[in-house]
Amino acid sequence: MEKSKLLKILKEKELMVSPEGLSELLQIDFPNEIIEELTKRNVIVATKEQIMDIIESKRVEEQVTHIDVLPQSSYDPIAKSIKPRLELSIRNDITGNSRCTGSVEDFVRYFNSRFEKHRRNLRGMASNVGLSSLRDLKNNLKNKESRVIAMVYDKRVTKNGHLLFEIEDDETTANLLIPKDSKLFYDASQILNDEVVAFDVYHAESSLLIGKNFLRPGRLLQERTKRLTDEEVYIGFLSDLHIGSKYFLQGQFQKFLEFINGKGTAEQREIAGKIKYLSFAGDLVDGIGVYPSQEKQLVTKSIHTQYEIFCDFMKNIPEHIECIVAPGNHDAVRVAEPQPALAQEFWESLKGYKNIHFVGNPSAHKVHGLELLMYHGTSLDGIISHTQMYKDGYDHPEKVAVGLLQRRHLSPLYGEDPLVPESNDYMVIEETPDMFHFGHVHKNGHIENYNGTMIVNSGTWQDRTDYQVRLGHMPTPCIFPYYNLHTGKLNHLNFRDG
Repeated sequence: MEKSKLLKILKEKELMVSPEGLSELLQIDFPNEIIEELTKRNVIVATKEQIMDIIESKRVEEQVTHIDVLPQSSYDPIAKSIKPRLELSIRNDITGNSRCTGSVEDFVRYFNSRFEKHRRNLRGMASNVGLSSLRDLKNNLKNKESRVIAMVYDKRVTKNGHLLFEIEDDETTANLLIPKDSKLFYDASQILNDEVVAFDVYHAESSLLIGKNFLRPGRLLQERTKRLTDEEVYIGFLSDLHIGSKYFLQGQFQKFLEFINGKGTAEQREIAGKIKYLSFAGDLVDGIGVYPSQEKQLVTKSIHTQYEIFCDFMKNIPEHIECIVAPGNHDAVRVAEPQPALAQEFWESLKGYKNIHFVGNPSAHKVHGLELLMYHGTSLDGIISHTQMYKDGYDHPEKVAVGLLQRRHLSPLYGEDPLVPESNDYMVIEETPDMFHFGHVHKNGHIENYNGTMIVNSGTWQDRTDYQVRLGHMPTPCIFPYYNLHTGKLNHLNFRDG
């Protein structure tokens, strides 16, 4: 297009363009499309980067292939006739509720919220000794045993090999010793800073508390039995698609979409026909600037284009399947947890799809009468690196999930991974879920019944990255877990090889 004509169009659109951006517009065959898109985005002064972003978006959009959905007459899934029973964000969801300003008072309220929620839970546990505050114990109960509920401020091993905790409640602090020859020593060494624990202690003359036993808030989990639904419907689990990465296994993911639409073997068609819900636990796209030199690993360097591709895939999911979609640390939301739901600007084209629901991370939902807790799983990195018990956590993430349920907290180690000090601690597991779905570590893992809770890590749809090769991590891509809500049986389909 001639420069004069292009300038006239820009003037009519009341759009200004940088000299570098104007140069880019003059070199392409479709400047009108770019100008229209800039206008839609309410751009006032267009830069070269914005123009290149849209150009790339158009090119990648042309490359995204669509699956051919089977005609309605040839595929009539059972799940289509079953009425959905879905209650979204019944707890834990920060979306629309963030009030944190980063003040000192915010941090005080945050830790008070964590402490009080766990204290209420721990108070209900049976004890052979009385419950005391740290102040009363220090002042009045020397040479006696008692139970105290406290948060762990710090722990260390003394020069003599004993385990020494500095603990605190809402009144004061105290030191608590676990002798090196105690049967509690190993288990107590796995207690994390900032955990809230009930300690059974003996108050020695030296003012030192001697630990005799301890209980975590999740102890009551042992009293639960697995709950099931009255209808045979399935829920499927996905996470860590990482669309935009050169390692995203697009071909395999399209096979999954074909499966969910009834293409495949008779057995696969039967399975797909019973799927009523899909849970997406974050890292929908690979994102931009998440880690150093990430651009070298991307085939799509526009965050908007990455989400356009994601939306294009989601449009192929049958409308009778309810999709619950949460973000992860690679998505276009704040990095610190809890994370709000993905903003509408990234899924604008899905507005008319009433079966696709965007929620926060973490968040809890009622699915056919059962509680589903969704969490991307970023805290696993810190817990694995700080806890000897979970040294194989990248290979067996389900073990770490058990630890989170026992602690009744999704990110108990404050400061290792970014957390927003909201006045309400949204990371506390206030009600025990029937299903706990998480991702992040790219490794499938599950426990079908942990004291009434089904635990599942849904792996990934991204191939092994250079970073994972350096760390020795072995992901399990394209393995799709699905759970029968009526029988309580978890199964998997492998789309990597087939």
